[in-house]
Amino acid sequence: MLKKSKRVFETIKLDEHLKIYTGGGCNSAVLEYENGEKALVVDTMFFRGAKKLRAKIRAKKIIVINTHSHIDHSHGNRLYPKAYVISGKIPGWQWDIDSGFSRRPGRMLNPGEEITIKAGKEKVHVIDIGRAHSINDCVVYFEKRKLLMAGDLVWAKDMHPVLIGSNINSWLWALKTLRKKYEINILVPGHGKITGKSSINEVEKYFNSIVEAAGDRKKLKKLKKNFKGYIKYPVISGVDKAAALIRKEKKSKY
Repeated sequence: MLKKSKRVFETIKLDEHLKIYTGGGCNSAVLEYENGEKALVVDTMFFRGAKKLRAKIRAKKIIVINTHSHIDHSHGNRLYPKAYVISGKIPGWQWDIDSGFSRRPGRMLNPGEEITIKAGKEKVHVIDIGRAHSINDCVVYFEKRKLLMAGDLVWAKDMHPVLIGSNINSWLWALKTLRKKYEINILVPGHGKITGKSSINEVEKYFNSIVEAAGDRKKLKKLKKNFKGYIKYPVISGVDKAAALIRKEKKSKY
């Protein structure tokens, strides 16, 4: 059963130049620099949320970074026809389906690739993680602010991670890498409240508990009770969905 979550469009001003916008499909970041003439946008939301986000941005030159191609993070790309768009590399057909024929990227990164963008006094790192939550995920790290835009690699504690094109084994590897590699004071998940580095541990614990229980019906039943209060999206999230995917990944190794 789907438990409804609040989708109120909200502006969170972290400092003079950086704002986080929540609701509207996903969490987005907008960094303005060079006296507001330029802006860097991480994830463009979708539908009405995308339009509300676009209305907040007055910059003439815009860089858009998509953490991944799923429609709730990239559908708004079409509202930035002159922007330079950066994302992970995925097949063209996949981009069309997931993003609803949004503006395609001008730069597609390969798994393991990292680029750095100088945005005013900030160094913004775009790191291609590879397949994890989606067919190819990127994270965005604001070096000066020690802020990580984690996309859908990290979910709020009360939400079951959505599994579309996912590989849980590589997802766990990605989380471990992020936890060890970056100093993180602020973490913005793809959905839910702004949090800190500890939220990476929470997602790791979630998946590891299912890995341990994947082949045991009694353990899975107990886990489902433990996560009973979590927001669940039928078919694409939940303990059973994760367990089935884990079993499939394990079998494919042999």
